[in-house]
Amino acid sequence: MPWSPSMSNAAENFACLGYIDIWVPVGSMVALATNGAAPGTNEYATNDIVLDYFAFDGATEEFVAFSLVMPENWDRSTIKAKFYWAPGDPACTAADTVEWELQGGALSNDDAIDAALGTAQVISDAVLVGKNGDLHITDATPAITIGGTPALGDLIHFKLSRNVSGSDNMTEDAWLFGLYIQAAINEAVVVW
Repeated sequence: MPWSPSMSNAAENFACLGYIDIWVPVGSMVALATNGAAPGTNEYATNDIVLDYFAFDGATEEFVAFSLVMPENWDRSTIKAKFYWAPGDPACTAADTVEWELQGGALSNDDAIDAALGTAQVISDAVLVGKNGDLHITDATPAITIGGTPALGDLIHFKLSRNVSGSDNMTEDAWLFGLYIQAAINEAVVVW
């Protein structure tokens, strides 16, 4: 049943509000100093579609990171994500596998910034027949537990990579365009 301000038990309805989605483009990410992915921009010739990307190598695990403050109605529980990407080379082979992984950690006021992140979760995706000319969108990752103890207003730091040590067998670069995060909401937002 959708929420309505006229319902008599508003607190009960917060438990079933649903989910929020957050788009994180690669322009919001930075390459790590150690094994960082290479940034780039590609213009697709026919219709001048321009996309920024990070190129992830097929042999060496490379990384990017970003941080955000989750919306206040986030339930502080696990999240899931989908990766938006394409092969970087037309020489790649359709049906090859690319694996992406994501992990995150929460930082509260007065926490040490250099804190451990939660366990990374991996999602596999197959190269489509259109290869580097097609947008690839992965399925959702398994549930990702955010490291630390997430609290209202925390800075959530994320690190993502191409998991070349798993079943990933595409030898060419994989271009990441962005990440789509989904999280459950059930908290009331209180005015500051």
